[in-house]
Amino acid sequence: MHASHIVKYVNHEQSEEQAEERIELAPAELERGEPFAEVANRHSDCKDKGGDLGQFSAGHMVEDFEEAIRELEPGERSDIFTTPFGFHIALLHEKIPAGQASLEEVHDAIERVMTFARQHEAYLRAIAEMRSRADIRWVPLGASAAV
Repeated sequence: MHASHIVKYVNHEQSEEQAEERIELAPAELERGEPFAEVANRHSDCKDKGGDLGQFSAGHMVEDFEEAIRELEPGERSDIFTTPFGFHIALLHEKIPAGQASLEEVHDAIERVMTFARQHEAYLRAIAEMRSRADIRWVPLGASAAV
């Protein structure tokens, strides 16, 4: 799927009541025909790219979010709904059928995974080296052993 959202987080900086009150300003602007991205840039706590979440696979977002957009058709937007993060309004841009991706489509993801794997291997080697040189001893609580 490819979707955008307007979100008002519920956290230590914004109570549930404040978040709900603030997101309720957005639907009126959307009903007047203002572009979703512009409304997101004004009202969302996640303003990056007009709230555009990009493409994501099923199971990538929290269940409450996916449930809210699953029944939408491309171009439709949801009413206000909640997730563990706060209040949202979502716009579904497109549903992309599952299938085999081309190398061009997955190249960047493969590169990120391979880079992480190389970094993780280096980390494990460094930890193994430190362990081999360490003198680790268990001292029972209350015992006064010279270490």
